[in-house]
Amino acid sequence: MEDKEKTHKTIKELFIYVWQNRDHVSELSGKPLLYDSNLQFHHQFLHVLSRNTYPKYALKSKNILLALPDEHEKQDTYPKFKDIQLKLIQEYMKEFYNKKYERIDD
Repeated sequence: MEDKEKTHKTIKELFIYVWQNRDHVSELSGKPLLYDSNLQFHHQFLHVLSRNTYPKYALKSKNILLALPDEHEKQDTYPKFKDIQLKLIQEYMKEFYNKKYERIDD
């Protein structure tokens, strides 16, 4: 995992940085990721917080998880994803709005 947070200028720069600084295994399942020559390679980069809803975190490396394309499609079903998402929402709300956020489970 990378040792410090960084905000990037483009999605491509962000993905390259994450790929170069993290192990090439899914952060959700621990399975090996696809090679960078695979056509679905870019589907292995998950934004934990939506780029549209949280634009200030769109290009932050801490907002990216590496996972296989099929895991990307069902990322919300992984408890680890939900835990990281909650942590980032709390951090985002505090940083930009000085508010506290708590998840309410159904």
